[in-house]
Amino acid sequence: MSSGCPPQSPAVAKSEVAVEGECPLLAATFAYWDNILGPRVRHIWTPKGEQLMFLSDGEVTFLANHTLNGEILRSAECGAVDVKFFVLAEKGVIIVSLIFDGELKGDKNTCALSIILPQTELAFYLPLHTICVERLKHVIRKGRIWMQKGYNIISVLSLEIIPIMELLASMKSHHVPEDIDVSSTYTRT
Repeated sequence: MSSGCPPQSPAVAKSEVAVEGECPLLAATFAYWDNILGPRVRHIWTPKGEQLMFLSDGEVTFLANHTLNGEILRSAECGAVDVKFFVLAEKGVIIVSLIFDGELKGDKNTCALSIILPQTELAFYLPLHTICVERLKHVIRKGRIWMQKGYNIISVLSLEIIPIMELLASMKSHHVPEDIDVSSTYTRT
């Protein structure tokens, strides 16, 4: 990726997550729309260890901000979660973002929970897309409750993002066979 990325958002917290095996995920992010400053990344989760591709914090921030740039005039019904799927060939990444409304600091904001993968993992990820989206929607439902109560959403997101990273790493290392022979499991009575 180019070095001409914008600087990392001030006070962006980052967590490195220890995951067994090869995690295909480059990063997960939580960002929100600030009415004065525009899109702001609040937290970044990255897997520890060797990765096929490395993204700097500035690059992750740039990519996460990209998902919210088109959402300034978003008008969705209350409780809606919009799923956005970006393939940024020029950056070599896939971004899956779930855009939703949530309360931060007593104000309603447009938020995005995103996962970033290398574009080379597209064939691996596509069969798992529905599972990942449903898991992320569940995380958002829990997060909205925490946000309405004034709690820190990052702590609930951290508890939920880590199992998703572990799921992807497990699927990457163990796979699911494309063809399963069930003839030996069926017996006539």
